Amino acid sequence: MQFLIVNGNIIAKEEANLSGFLWNDPILVSQKVWFGFGGIPLLKENVANLKEQLNSLGADLPPLFTNFRELFRLCKRLLNKNKYYRSGHLLFQFSISAQEVNFLVTAENYTGFNFPLNEQGLLVNISSARKGSKQSFNNLSSQNQLFWNAAKTTLAETPFQNSIICDEQGFVIESIAANVYFIKNGVLITPSLESGCYNDVMRKIVLEQAAEMQLKILEPTEIKTELLFDMDEAFLVSEARGFEWILGIENKRFVRSFSRAIFDNINEFLELKVNQSR
Repeated sequence: MQFLIVNGNIIAKEEANLSGFLWNDPILVSQKVWFGFGGIPLLKENVANLKEQLNSLGADLPPLFTNFRELFRLCKRLLNKNKYYRSGHLLFQFSISAQEVNFLVTAENYTGFNFPLNEQGLLVNISSARKGSKQSFNNLSSQNQLFWNAAKTTLAETPFQNSIICDEQGFVIESIAANVYFIKNGVLITPSLESGCYNDVMRKIVLEQAAEMQLKILEPTEIKTELLFDMDEAFLVSEARGFEWILGIENKRFVRSFSRAIFDNINEFLELKVNQSR
């Protein structure tokens, strides 16, 4: 990456002076936004999500983010200057202090064109860490980062790449930095927002695409961990990490059938969304 956006200006990476981002004991908020199919299909949804996150911290989004057309133009120019023409992620970073909100936009590119997919599958466990289900702003990533980082450290020197996170009563609510989905006999099951789960911008899209496939949708508030070992399929989805099929939860192994079709539908939806915005 040769260029980045600093407070609304595209500048060369070597010219960026970011020392001011660390002054006045700032709070840092970051979010990855996927680009592909020649556009940034979920930019509006992410701006709405970022507004909610900054508001929860007593701050407002910088003025650029209220002008969607200009924000989109600037992000596309950044991608073009970096020669990122296929797919990848934009990373929006905000440094929030009592005096001001600074922001930085960087980018990384991928070799493929589609929304990211983990073909090999993940091995996951059930984390011993517990997330309080009644905490304010549970659905926002900025309020969960420290907890997720702590949960992730427990995976070191284990065969697992992610964990199923439960609440204080032992009910399933999410995974580390992603929503979790299960399929049983043609029924898609995922924890409800009332469970205290993270609400990734992809969650609504996954549920809509599953419904179009005539899958029945269940969003229970209480999912016991023992029920996971009776499911047919399991997968994780987040905009930051993409679509990740779960090969196994601890010693339980899963097949892959409906989940691949859901992934294909998601890609068709995102491509159509880009084309309709042109």
